[in-house]
Amino acid sequence: MNIMKTLNLNFFLLIATVLLFTTACEDDQLMVDNPSNGDVQFERFVSGNPQVVLGASPDADGNTFLTNRTLDSDTCYILNQFVRVPSGVTLTIEAGTTILGRTGTLSGDPATGIPPGTLIIERGGKIEAAGTAGNPIVFTSEQENPAIGDWGGVVILGRAFVNLPGGEGEIEGIPEATGGDNGYGGTINGDNSGTLQYVRIEYAGNVLVDGDETNGLTLGGVGSGTTIDHVQVSFGADDGFEFFGGTVNASYLIASRNTDDDFDTDQGYSGKIQFGIVLRDPNNFSSLPTNGFESNGDSDDASGSFTNATFSNFTVIGPIKPGSTAAVNSAYRSGALIRDGSELDLFNSIIVGFPVYQLELETTADFGSAVQVEGTTIVFPTYGSYTASFSNVAPATYLTSGYNNEIGNANNSGVGQTTTGTLPQLTGLKVAAWSLTAPDFVPHTEKSSDFSNSLLTAGFFDTSVDFRGAFGASSEATEGTDWNIASWARF
Repeated sequence: MNIMKTLNLNFFLLIATVLLFTTACEDDQLMVDNPSNGDVQFERFVSGNPQVVLGASPDADGNTFLTNRTLDSDTCYILNQFVRVPSGVTLTIEAGTTILGRTGTLSGDPATGIPPGTLIIERGGKIEAAGTAGNPIVFTSEQENPAIGDWGGVVILGRAFVNLPGGEGEIEGIPEATGGDNGYGGTINGDNSGTLQYVRIEYAGNVLVDGDETNGLTLGGVGSGTTIDHVQVSFGADDGFEFFGGTVNASYLIASRNTDDDFDTDQGYSGKIQFGIVLRDPNNFSSLPTNGFESNGDSDDASGSFTNATFSNFTVIGPIKPGSTAAVNSAYRSGALIRDGSELDLFNSIIVGFPVYQLELETTADFGSAVQVEGTTIVFPTYGSYTASFSNVAPATYLTSGYNNEIGNANNSGVGQTTTGTLPQLTGLKVAAWSLTAPDFVPHTEKSSDFSNSLLTAGFFDTSVDFRGAFGASSEATEGTDWNIASWARF
């Protein structure tokens, strides 16, 4: 009998031990001393294994991987300062892996302080991060109480065309003094920097000084051989996604609650992107004008090849919520800002909720050839304190026969569905689309698509979808999309 009691006690102790060591990496923490620098660091456990610090000591690879390496899903990893994957080396990250970014002390002076944890894929290096809908790969903050801009983000540098003198540049936000190859650009437009699929990047972005930042996901000269789909960037200190030149295509992208622009394209970026979401938080904004899209050439220099990105099926939701008449911060500006040197084209999308402009052209443009906007619903909040309008283009131009656009000024009931009754639903969206924690982007009233433009028939775009915006009104399966948003995204 005593033997049985002993066996039972040992069994329960074994179960308790297993439960302790199979917690997620953001759970139970063990605080240990780090004798190398006298600091205190946190060790967390996944499936019985402590986390591994990448970058500065104690990781054997130091801050640059010398050979191919795989990050296992049963281990948590910390990015400590700049962690580099150089030319000829591949970093593979298993589905379900969590990588924590460590906070640095850089502030205003790129030459001083400790850089934040940042993953840098250099030209010729590769990242193979193929998560799944059920097991996404998560890059997030190491902090127990994470905050915007806790760490540096993910930077991928490739060898495709960029509109810069000599065709190459040094990526911003990473001081040259840190060593490594910070260059990007070249002549290999089909360059392959690897794969990002079902990936979340949270609380990233580092602002050294205004105009010198890393973003949630920074892409410099990344080529079309690279695969990017199902990626969410949220709570970023600067842009969500920034494309410095390059030719990479992408799909199923989410930018949520970042502080600056959500999709920033410049330096001749010429890729194609279909299915995207912008969700703005009225309390998160930068010191600079904050937009959904911002597109530039090269510092407003129109020489060379223009930025000529093509976007389709985006739902862009600004900070002004249906029914709210409270003013939003003056940092908020436009749903889409297209500057000199850019010929960004936008199709089959919905833009609403920005206080100044929904669509802003920096100078008078030749609509229909330089900048094309078709099959798109643009709704201006014009109630309460809001007097949003167009910039440098007459609304009537966008209503010209053949463009299939819908333009409207919304009262507070016309922005989104507020009752079950019939209302002038100019966007077709539900009020729940503005929810910051449980958004529902499936529209109440579906708006039809228009794929007649030749830019959309080049083989990349799925032209079978019959709706504008990121979602149709029916279930995802019958609409031909593959979001799986409830399985991998987090708001």
